[in-house]
Amino acid sequence: MNKGEKTKSFLLSDESINTYGFRCLTSGGDLEQFKRNPVMYYNHNEWSMPIGRWENIRVEDGKILADPVFDMEDPDAVKIAGKVERDFLRMGSINLRIVEKSDDPKFMLPGQKLPTVTRWLLREASIVGIGSNHNSLRLYDEQDNLIPESEIVKLFDKPILNNQNKMNEQIYKLLDLPEDSTEEQLQDSIQKLMDDKAAAEAENKMLKDDVAKRELADKELRKAEAATLVDAAVKDGRLNAEGKAEFLSFFDNDFDAAKKVLTAIPKRVSVKKEIEATEKKDNTELAGMIKLSWDELDKSGKLVTLKDKYPDVYQEKFDAKFPK
Repeated sequence: MNKGEKTKSFLLSDESINTYGFRCLTSGGDLEQFKRNPVMYYNHNEWSMPIGRWENIRVEDGKILADPVFDMEDPDAVKIAGKVERDFLRMGSINLRIVEKSDDPKFMLPGQKLPTVTRWLLREASIVGIGSNHNSLRLYDEQDNLIPESEIVKLFDKPILNNQNKMNEQIYKLLDLPEDSTEEQLQDSIQKLMDDKAAAEAENKMLKDDVAKRELADKELRKAEAATLVDAAVKDGRLNAEGKAEFLSFFDNDFDAAKKVLTAIPKRVSVKKEIEATEKKDNTELAGMIKLSWDELDKSGKLVTLKDKYPDVYQEKFDAKFPK
């Protein structure tokens, strides 16, 4: 690179599916050993001398990035650096050792045929002509022996079904469709579900609105009845003005309980009316006793009442019965 020119960062690895049919989770990559010796080769040619080293090794948005530093004392490295500078070489690639792999559907992408590598060790990174192909992704075993391309698939035990196919099978099953259904049939079935859902939501909203209207109407009726009951209680003396406000609040909180309590309060009768009623009763009683003779009063057991309540009339009846 020319002095002062901004260093170009290379994408070394991401989480896309490679040509073997598997992918590596960036979060599972162990970069520490590589950072201690970040050698850079051309096309993973470890039998030749390194052409430089990698600096600013970092992870951003699920991608492993690094900046190349070329050995400008090496003619081969100068040649590669020139092609990078002139934008004829743009790609980086890694070789790695697999530590753990998983066929859990949550790690699978559409089109992925082999399990996902969830833990791996980064050994080396190179400048390559074509990234993400068989020659630019190398796999090594635990003894750091290169795994031949023909053995890579065997490394994953056996291919697994495409995750998208599994998903389609589940969708067909949920929609009660045969697996050989056409895409049009699938779309029609999904559209019907969406239409049914929209219709159900509309009906549910209508029912909720009707319930709300009935509840509001019932509340207004109870409020009117409460006002009538409270006004009647004030009128017949069961409540005063202060009690009226409290009972209206009581009705708002618990209509049935308030109605029960208010109904149980006895009506207040005025003293004047009680006296008038007593006098009227007494006059009627006295008039009836005056008409009876001593013997009739004695037979009906009213002499005692006459003597206690109307002693003057009793004396007259006594004198008439027993003259001196």
